[in-house]
Amino acid sequence: MSRHQSGWIDVGEVERALAALRAGEGHPSVRATTLNLVVRCGNAEHLKTANRVLDRIGSSRPLRAMIVMPATRTPRARVSSDSGDDHRRGVFNELVELRGNRVALPSSVTSLLVADLPVFLWWQGELPPEGDAVLEEMIELTTRMIVDSDQAGIDAVARVDALATGLVDLAWVRTGPWREAIAALFDGRSQRKLLDHLVAIEVSGPRNQSALLAGWLRSRLGREVGLDTRRAVRVNRVRLICGDESFLVERSGRNEHGIASGPGLAPRTVALPSSAVALLLAGELDRLGAERPFEDALAEAQAA
Repeated sequence: MSRHQSGWIDVGEVERALAALRAGEGHPSVRATTLNLVVRCGNAEHLKTANRVLDRIGSSRPLRAMIVMPATRTPRARVSSDSGDDHRRGVFNELVELRGNRVALPSSVTSLLVADLPVFLWWQGELPPEGDAVLEEMIELTTRMIVDSDQAGIDAVARVDALATGLVDLAWVRTGPWREAIAALFDGRSQRKLLDHLVAIEVSGPRNQSALLAGWLRSRLGREVGLDTRRAVRVNRVRLICGDESFLVERSGRNEHGIASGPGLAPRTVALPSSAVALLLAGELDRLGAERPFEDALAEAQAA
């Protein structure tokens, strides 16, 4: 990957600096940017994660990414660019790192957005308290917001969901393979009858992913489903208790596969990948708007 970077400059000089970088790499003056991605970082670890993720997803699509980090000064910027792994593909990505007084950051971001393109906001870590003006300003300029309830908590994500026009929770996205495996258990007629008797689930996994799985089942079935959680770094096991019978989806050791089984079913192998943040995020950059199943699951998870 070919990357070139400037020093710290005034925000008003960013466009000129990026144009110089494009010219230096032999790219035409007309950019082919497909989206704006704003990444909010609260600390140095978030910054490392953001750069690692952008290195991975940037080679697949031309974008303008803005890494935003609060600091005690007037906002300043540092710009860089890369052409991905294959210069001939013509993928040219622009990265703007913004640091400054958090109150001034939303207006700085607004001034640097590429017009008429969707704006994705990836907010890492905890979310500010209710009524925070900076968060509300950032949401106002956003087409879709990406958060992680494993970091921010279910209640905070539900509060932001009421403000954002399109919200995605990476914790919810991580449960996708498990939801698919669970739904497939009840394809048969006799299994669907047992689903009518589902009373509780037992989950070995992160607390918030467990709550979202239970919320998903409650919202789909329209009734209460109990939840018993055994804390783990990732989801490893889900047992669905249907009266005197039970169904099980369980990861095989540290593998990315597992076994799904239940009454009247031969055990089957299912894919249970633990995707890196870059892959999860890249998938969400291809979608717009709200996701109703998530909205319903979140409401049920918070109510429990």
